[in-house]
This record gives sequence, structure tokens and C-alpha cells, in this order.
Amino acid sequence: MHKLLGLAVCGAALVAAQSTPVKQDVNASTIVFVCEHGAAKSVIAAAHFNRLAAERGLPYRAVSRGTKPDEKIGAGVLSGLAADGIDVSTWRPTPVSDDDIRRSARVVSLATDLPATKPFAKTKLVEWNDIPSVSENYGVARTAIVEQVRKLVDSLAAAPKK
Repeated sequence: MHKLLGLAVCGAALVAAQSTPVKQDVNASTIVFVCEHGAAKSVIAAAHFNRLAAERGLPYRAVSRGTKPDEKIGAGVLSGLAADGIDVSTWRPTPVSDDDIRRSARVVSLATDLPATKPFAKTKLVEWNDIPSVSENYGVARTAIVEQVRKLVDSLAAAPKK
């Protein structure tokens, strides 16, 4: 368990985070997190989002994407998430597509250039541009990401049901 926030991971949330397939389809209940390499910030955000959304019983799930994806998720991210009880070892960086943006409930850009000029992106794009570098300090970046993810989960939980 991660000591910075003293998070407890319940069994259902852990299963939800771990059971995400390598190729994750996007639909109207998907939150797409996008960072440049699809291997750090977006992975941390999607993994913690899935855990928190499951704990709250929300119908949303998250995927991670990259604008210029790496070949694999870095060891530091894998071990950092493992310390939180989250296994993303089957996840692979995937390029973000127009379909991902078009079909998703929301798109969160983590300090990367994601075109907000596309008509289908404008209404669902959220930008988190102040997230610190994961490679410089995993713990600081993780804390900032989880704080933003918590706010997003809270807002989705408070939104009127359709």
C-alpha cells in the first residue's frame, strides 16, 4: 500500500484495475486519459480512476492512451502502482485515436498536445497541464494525479443520473 495517502484498496477495486484487457475498447462510459507516451501519467490516472470508480460503484472505467506511445510501461510506474496494490502489467501503451475521443464520456489530457480544435473533442476535453514529471519524482507526480482523479470521480458521482 502506498504510504503517502494511506489508501486502502478493496478487493473489487483491485480486480477492476487488474482485469482491464490489453486492447481496451472505448464507449460512452469510458474516461480516456492521454499523456505523451501513454506509459506513465495516463497509466497512473487510469489505474487509480478504475480503483476509485469501482469503490464508489460508478459505471465508468478508464483507459490510458498516448499521443506518441512508448513500447511499454516503465518499471517505475509498474512498481509504484504495485505498491498501491494495482497490477497493470498487462497494459500496453496505445495511441489515442479520433474514435477514442469521439466515443468516450470524457478525455483528460495530462500535459500533452491533444487537439481541442476537433468539434467532437471540445465538449469533453479536460486539461491537467500542471502534473509534475513522473520520471523526476514518482511520488510527487502520483500524489498530484490521484488528487485530480479524486476530484473527477467526485464530480462524476455528483452528476445527475441520465
